[in-house]
Amino acid sequence: MLDVLTAYEGFTSVERGPTFNGTPFDYFGFLGGVPHVVELKASRHHFNLLGETQRHRLEQLLEVVEGLHIALLQVKVCNSAYRILYDDDVTCLFSGRKAPMGAIIDWVTERL
Repeated sequence: MLDVLTAYEGFTSVERGPTFNGTPFDYFGFLGGVPHVVELKASRHHFNLLGETQRHRLEQLLEVVEGLHIALLQVKVCNSAYRILYDDDVTCLFSGRKAPMGAIIDWVTERL
C-alpha cells in the first residue's frame, strides 16, 4: 500500500501509523508538504467504508490537530483496483442524521 501512496498518489515520507489500541488510521505522510492521515480499507471484492467508531475518532483528531488532512485508501485486492478519497470526500461520511438513542436505551435498561 505504501507503493500506491508514493508511486501513484505522490505522497512523501509515508510511515505506518502508531500501534496504539484504537488508532483510526494506518499511515501518516505528506502530500505536497501537507500532513495526511491515511486509513486503508482493503477487501477482496469491494470498496469498504469507515466504521462509526473510526469516523468519530478521525473527526476528533481533525478537530484537535490543526492543518491535518485525511485520506481514505480503498483497495479491491482480487482485481488490484484502488481509489482514494481526500478531505471533503471523506469528511462527508462523518455527517448524517443522528439517530435518537432514547428508545434503545429504555429497551436495554428495562431488561437490566
